[in-house]
Amino acid sequence: MTLQTYHILHLVGLILVFIGFGSLLSVEGAKSAMKWHGTGLLISLISGFGMLAKMGIMGAMPKWVWIKLGLWLVLGVLPVLAKRRVIAAPLVVLMAVIVGAGMATLGYLKPVF
Repeated sequence: MTLQTYHILHLVGLILVFIGFGSLLSVEGAKSAMKWHGTGLLISLISGFGMLAKMGIMGAMPKWVWIKLGLWLVLGVLPVLAKRRVIAAPLVVLMAVIVGAGMATLGYLKPVF
């Protein structure tokens, strides 16, 4: 696949992740939220590694990739915190937007630390 295909798949995966976060706010959407969220996380992870391979970055991954992986894990845990009522769902959605913005910034700028 081309780099552009991986990029589009990556964005589709992230759209699904945030559809899942939006579903958390509806009363009957919790089960649906987890399906969208999990599917989106899987697509974004696979396509993200596909992009890294196409860019030739897989050997020695830069720090921004490791930070994105850590933030990806945070995105994976947030719905569980909302479902168990550890954090209110609207706050989880806000946190997800902030984490997503950070991930987008890292992916776009690819800073050298």
